[in-house]
Amino acid sequence: MTTTQEAHIQAQKAALQAGPPVLQVVRPCRVGDGILTFTLEEQERLRNVAATFDQSIQFFIPASGSGSRMFAFLEEFLTQSGLELAEQAERFYSRLPEFALFRKLPAAIQNAYHAGTLTLAELIQFLLYPSGLNYASQPKARIPFHIHEPVVLNAFQEHLSQNQALTKGPIAYHFTIQEEFESAFLTDMNALSALTSTTYEVTFSSQDKATDAYVFDGQLQIVNDIDGQPLRRPAGHGTLLQNLEALNAQYLLVKNIDNVQHFSQRQLSIENWQFLLGLQIEVRNALRGFLKQEDREGLLNWNARMGMFAQESLAALTTEEWKELLNRPLRVCGMVRNNGQPGGGPFFVEINGVLSKQIVEKAQLTNHPSASQLLLQSAYFNPVLMVLSPCDLQDKPQTLAQFTDPSSYFVVDKNQRGQAVRFIEQPGLWNGAMAHWNTLFVEVPSGTFSPVKTVLDLLDFAHQANKGA
Repeated sequence: MTTTQEAHIQAQKAALQAGPPVLQVVRPCRVGDGILTFTLEEQERLRNVAATFDQSIQFFIPASGSGSRMFAFLEEFLTQSGLELAEQAERFYSRLPEFALFRKLPAAIQNAYHAGTLTLAELIQFLLYPSGLNYASQPKARIPFHIHEPVVLNAFQEHLSQNQALTKGPIAYHFTIQEEFESAFLTDMNALSALTSTTYEVTFSSQDKATDAYVFDGQLQIVNDIDGQPLRRPAGHGTLLQNLEALNAQYLLVKNIDNVQHFSQRQLSIENWQFLLGLQIEVRNALRGFLKQEDREGLLNWNARMGMFAQESLAALTTEEWKELLNRPLRVCGMVRNNGQPGGGPFFVEINGVLSKQIVEKAQLTNHPSASQLLLQSAYFNPVLMVLSPCDLQDKPQTLAQFTDPSSYFVVDKNQRGQAVRFIEQPGLWNGAMAHWNTLFVEVPSGTFSPVKTVLDLLDFAHQANKGA
């Protein structure tokens, strides 16, 4: 074991012993207090800013997640009993032809289903395991999502197909994937290109294995793998910060792979991408103006409306300090009303005596004395659309690690072959990994958020062809 490995092990062991610090969460962000809203006229003006923008933009879409969780209830149905599992499995089976994946079944299996001779157990075996379609081992991005008569598209293809006319400039896509699936993704891209007669600019990267966390047992001793080497696990999507930085992009649009609507219902998402991108462009131009003119008073008046910074803290900064502050990376986050989905939300957090807007996961509130009250008061969900500018105001790339909060890590408890184990997850990509970015939270319609956590979510209206489109 190298000296560097030993140092990482000891640092992660110490972090597990200490546990994540209790965040100094003050209050949830609400409309007029951390969440911005814009009139329809203002939104239209900002959409026009984006629609006429002729410089390049790039989508950044984490897509390495496994599709196995989409089908977890079906696997559990095979080995467990329970009314809820049975009801979910029966709903899936009874509505099978409505799923895009039904089109991927061989004709013999489709015929057996219609004839009533295909058992649910046989169907599950064929869908999930290597003897059939093996969806349990495929990335979620490659699971068939939507029917586009006479073809079906998976989530990866749907993302590519929907945003080609967002601006006047070139649009590129970057997906973070598991390396072994790159050729399969390229096959999917080429199939879509043949179907649409469109060329897509797509690049891929994978999570750096050097960022993997070491795994410890209950006594905080290193757990070894079957080869006797220290066992390691991916340390969360916060590790993708370096993938994001490596793109050297001026504008990045970030969205989860499973949050994509049917192509016929893409317009609301496109309009809000343009709205948020236009806002990001306009805000950067405003900040550039304050810097160029050294207009501190103008900045304070602007900030009183926009609420990007704590006003009192901003007023107390020296000229050098507020210029440095304006040059930090900037994120504009589209937030939807919380509709009960699992996840965190926007809160005001005190860091080193300064109040700032942060995305806080529920797990980070576990030990907070007012956790229940804060969660009840919270009205908004994690960002569902994010427009990032990782560069400074002179469009120069920045070292993004300097704007993270390393103490905002997570402690993960898992079962490893019957053994309880623990490891560290790095601060989440839009949690502690962007803790010191300049931030605006903006309300967007709930229709821009239609995640697919289980395959049953694909029955929702957002994932069905809009017959009126």
